[in-house]
Amino acid sequence: MGASAQLGSEVTGHAPAGAAADAPGTPGRGGPHRTLVVGAPLVYVVALAAFVLSWGLPVARDQLFLWLLLGLAAFSVRAWRSWGAMLLAWLPWLGLLVVYDELRGAVSVLPADAHVAPQIAVDRWLGFGAVPTEWLQHELWHPDRLHAYDLAVWAVYLTHFFAVWLVAAMLWRRSRERFGRYAVVTIALTMAAFLVYWRFPAQPPWLAADLGHIGPVDRIVPEVWDRLGVSSMESVYENSRLVNTVAAMPSLHAAYPFMLLLFFWPAGWAVRAGLGAYTLAMAFALVYGGEHFVADILAGWALAGLVFAAVEAGFRARVRRGASPRSCTDP
Repeated sequence: MGASAQLGSEVTGHAPAGAAADAPGTPGRGGPHRTLVVGAPLVYVVALAAFVLSWGLPVARDQLFLWLLLGLAAFSVRAWRSWGAMLLAWLPWLGLLVVYDELRGAVSVLPADAHVAPQIAVDRWLGFGAVPTEWLQHELWHPDRLHAYDLAVWAVYLTHFFAVWLVAAMLWRRSRERFGRYAVVTIALTMAAFLVYWRFPAQPPWLAADLGHIGPVDRIVPEVWDRLGVSSMESVYENSRLVNTVAAMPSLHAAYPFMLLLFFWPAGWAVRAGLGAYTLAMAFALVYGGEHFVADILAGWALAGLVFAAVEAGFRARVRRGASPRSCTDP
């Protein structure tokens, strides 16, 4: 949390990247570097498309951050003086997430030793005696034929790798203060989830089925991925050693969309409805796909709510402390 707070303070109060467009030393409108200003984004888009077609989607954390930073630089050539601040804000964030990946893999336990009975009990209570994942796959999943909703589930699940970080890039461009808040709440939520994984390793439905605790369950997302033939870029540092198959409680896949809903709640009903639908769609994809129990989803939502409330309370207290000296001098 100390590094997270420092990250927020580093970016808070700086003007958005676009505000530096006409600062001294940057190319002016119609200046000699106009070709570079216009061409850099085009080169970036073409390069990204070529890499995706050749090596696959950049779903690995390091690959995704690399392309995000390149994109932010390409679309802010006029504000090149802000690139240093961009690296100072984003690289510590990536470093903390790399540490998270390492720690998550280090605290893994044998699958058979992970918790599963409480999740099954909660799910059966919510499902009136049936485990929702089992029931959904029995009713909707046909391994010999993909349906449109299977593709939709795969697409929604895939957004987990991009959505949070693309939103961060958007906030960096628009408001450094909001980016700082967003970075802190995202890191706090991620690390809080790790603490639960460490103290409460839990089996996902597909693993519980493999170990005989519930009926047959398939992992639908990998099945769809294989049939579509979509590849992904390999990470520089991630490997099988970092995989933790019992880091299911709480569901960070479910927590992130709910965090987005809470963060953008003041934006109005249209945004709330869209992010609310996204939160529910991700929950359905996780349960139907065999990746999480409903109990994991509810725990993810609860953790996101608690972390968001705690971070917001911390920022409000900080603002009050900053305002109190001035209030004492008021007549």
